[in-house]
Amino acid sequence: MSITHIKTKKKIEVFLRLLEKKESLQDACSKAGLDIKSYLLKNRHLLLKNK
Repeated sequence: MSITHIKTKKKIEVFLRLLEKKESLQDACSKAGLDIKSYLLKNRHLLLKNK
């Protein structure tokens, strides 16, 4: 199965696991199939709401 067919929630789980294993931010984003800048911009209203 391609990484593009995995839900964003799973991609985030993979991303966080990679960060815990000391992967660089850029490598973790790439391996998890995420563009973290786009994700953060798209969801900034959620991030700001939690402050």
